Amino acid sequence: MNERPIRFRFNAKKAAQAANKLLQLSGGQRNYMELVKLLYLADRKAIVRLQRQITGDQLMSLPYGPVLSRILNLIRFGPNSPEDAPWFDAVSAPVGYAVKSLGDCGDDELSSAECRILQEVFDEHGGKNWKELSELTHELPEWTDPDGGTIPISPEQVLKLEGKSPEEIACIRRELSSFDQLDRELSRYEGQEFVVRDQLPA
Repeated sequence: MNERPIRFRFNAKKAAQAANKLLQLSGGQRNYMELVKLLYLADRKAIVRLQRQITGDQLMSLPYGPVLSRILNLIRFGPNSPEDAPWFDAVSAPVGYAVKSLGDCGDDELSSAECRILQEVFDEHGGKNWKELSELTHELPEWTDPDGGTIPISPEQVLKLEGKSPEEIACIRRELSSFDQLDRELSRYEGQEFVVRDQLPA
């Protein structure tokens, strides 16, 4: 029986808060490819440390290294659906290659562990420019030269390359599948109102 691959759900509000935090740490703006690379590094670190991504975006190999594909497309081409709107409440459209923070959008979607990862990534790599970040991410073991195209990167690849055993990866997959099933069940009742009546014995 083939097990379902690990997939995370993109969360535009959470992605926006993570991006905004990195932009604020950068002084309010930076090159958008630098921002995407820093977010990739943070998501990668979160996969290894927390067994989940921060943004939930699709990891992808491009000719200039690995990126987060939906976020890159949001910056370049704008929203695809109303679900993308929170990104544009926090991050400006690019002017040239620069994007700006649109002000404090909070961090209620981010856990304290995720905030620490974002800070760690900025402390380690926030001073690097686009070229340096591109060279750095080219050296990551999951990156494959797509020969001008794109190649998806799975969370399983990252976990395996960072030393997780097949048994550990299978356990992570089962746990995430259980959480996903619970999330789907809860979403069925989102927005519904329930009336609870006291039932007294006759």
